[in-house]
Amino acid sequence: MGIIVNEGAQKKNLVYGAVFADIVRNVYDLSSIITEKMIIDKYQVSKSPVREALQELCNDGILESIPRLGYRVRPVSIKEMIDATNFRIIIEVAALERSMPTMTDEKIKKLEDIYVGEKTIESTKDPYIHWDMNTKFHLLLCSYSDNIFFTNTLKTLMRSCFRGVNYYFEQSFIHDLKREDSKMHASLLAALKKRDFEESRRIIIADIEDFKSDFVSNAIN
Repeated sequence: MGIIVNEGAQKKNLVYGAVFADIVRNVYDLSSIITEKMIIDKYQVSKSPVREALQELCNDGILESIPRLGYRVRPVSIKEMIDATNFRIIIEVAALERSMPTMTDEKIKKLEDIYVGEKTIESTKDPYIHWDMNTKFHLLLCSYSDNIFFTNTLKTLMRSCFRGVNYYFEQSFIHDLKREDSKMHASLLAALKKRDFEESRRIIIADIEDFKSDFVSNAIN
């Protein structure tokens, strides 16, 4: 029996991803009003998957519905960002602890493949591409815990943390600075190869703390 593909769900996911990418790229900011018609015209899809995608973005806390107007990017407080990144540390460290006993060279190789991809986009000035690669790295490592609740929770947290992406990359794009993401991931890969849990744990925490402190300092300034 063949696999049944739900075309409506597929279209909804495509619209969700496209709108989310545009939000990360700041195509839509806090002053933008996003309407169903706008998205239907832009992506040439029917009303149902567009409505479902926008509703899911609301459910994920990324958009909020404005009655009789449409949708807008939901404002977020510094506290919410701090809470999200602190929760990331809890989840990722717990997942790492569960992963280490079954960490294999093959699993590390899959992480290295993403790292190689990160190196190839270092000069790309697109915050979504950088964030997408970073998210894939962290989600793959988390998935090695073999705990779907860790992975799904981290996926939600990474979506919440996208709000700091423009703060995080803006100055590096303007001044042609190199972010520390790939360096952190290189160090983490080296620690994983040695099966050094404490060093891996330290690097993960430092990586997330760097993102948090950069967001907070830029948001305040």
